[in-house]
Amino acid sequence: MSPPVTLPAATIQDDFTTVLSEVHAGLIPSENVWLSCYKDGELSVHGKIAISLHERDRDRVELVGTGGVELTRTSQFKYAARCLGLGIDAVDFVSPTEVYADPAHSDERHPHQISSFATTNKHLVTALLDGTISAYVLPPAPSISASYPISTTHSMRPIVVTKLHKSVVNALEILPGTRPDPLLASAGSDFTIHLSPLPTSSGTTNTSTSLTPVLSLKGHLRPISALLPFPTDSLLSASMDGSLRMWDIRSGAQQAIWTMPKSAVALAGTDTNNTTADDNASARTAWVALANGDVQMLDTRAGTPTAIKWTAGVAARAIAVSADGREIALGAADGTAILFDVHGGTIRERWRRGGAPVECISFAPKGRVVLGGEDGLPYVVDFTRRGNHAGVHVTSELVFGNVEAVRGLRVSGDVVHMAGDGGVVRNFQL
Repeated sequence: MSPPVTLPAATIQDDFTTVLSEVHAGLIPSENVWLSCYKDGELSVHGKIAISLHERDRDRVELVGTGGVELTRTSQFKYAARCLGLGIDAVDFVSPTEVYADPAHSDERHPHQISSFATTNKHLVTALLDGTISAYVLPPAPSISASYPISTTHSMRPIVVTKLHKSVVNALEILPGTRPDPLLASAGSDFTIHLSPLPTSSGTTNTSTSLTPVLSLKGHLRPISALLPFPTDSLLSASMDGSLRMWDIRSGAQQAIWTMPKSAVALAGTDTNNTTADDNASARTAWVALANGDVQMLDTRAGTPTAIKWTAGVAARAIAVSADGREIALGAADGTAILFDVHGGTIRERWRRGGAPVECISFAPKGRVVLGGEDGLPYVVDFTRRGNHAGVHVTSELVFGNVEAVRGLRVSGDVVHMAGDGGVVRNFQL
């Protein structure tokens, strides 16, 4: 197997948009922010961007780079960086448009790590490392009018705070269900899945103290690592005991069980509403990442899973499947990421930047892949040809706080929702 492509990384002072806003408003005359670029095996570049009002157009902020770096504004929350010494040309820094912060959990001095989260257009549910589950009703999207806006931070008050599990919650999913309220599926290191009605609003000014499970699903013998909803009210679970189990969320009955050769660490499936996936794959197929880096496909109509499709050669941490079901992306514990061609049965791309584990990975529109890891430097890649250069390219760096590890991400259209060790959830517009 050929070695992975080494990609460069660019980082910037995480509050740089606040500096831009303050300079534009005249609160400070000028300021410098740092911009650094890295690539394994090469000398790092550490430069500065001088920020000040333009001498003639006093409504425009001027950005002047020194030390081998440049920065150009491209939209309200995007700034293109250049560091030609490391081959970085017009990579976007994307700042979050919205930040959801519960004051009880997001103190910068004592943040609470979010181990898992789920979101819809109405709800946000988070699970903390201590097992606490909090549910929130999302506020309306803000109207942005400032010339140089900063992220809108919502101070969130939960409608529910509860501890359903005896240990860490590893997976959350919001299921439409057939009841008036959606169902929250939660799974943890206590080997248990709980299905609980999720209230649509608190109805009062007081926070509800608990969720009441209508079903508790037991059968796994080790921590549950992932959940994957399926059509027809079914839920697939994966566990470190090496088993996959399909559950009927109406009755709680176990419909099927499959045994993997190693611990199952992650699951992926195409959008259940997607109609372009070949042979309606979304209705029957799951992809499973095993602890040793093997990838297997599971046809839930079959009695046994397929043979190993690919071997990454290193412990897997995250997996995703493209909307059309034709590509699989895998994130590994050594920072390697791999793009597989399902139909060809081959590795299309293999890349790495730094050695931090890839904790989460997802496809985004236009053939892009979003990655987040323990280094707190989430990024976006694509695979389009650029001039004479084909292969994988970094297109965006997502500015994720003060280097907080990323523990989870979800993509909805061009919006990326991301959470981690800072105890907050951030939204990015790609």
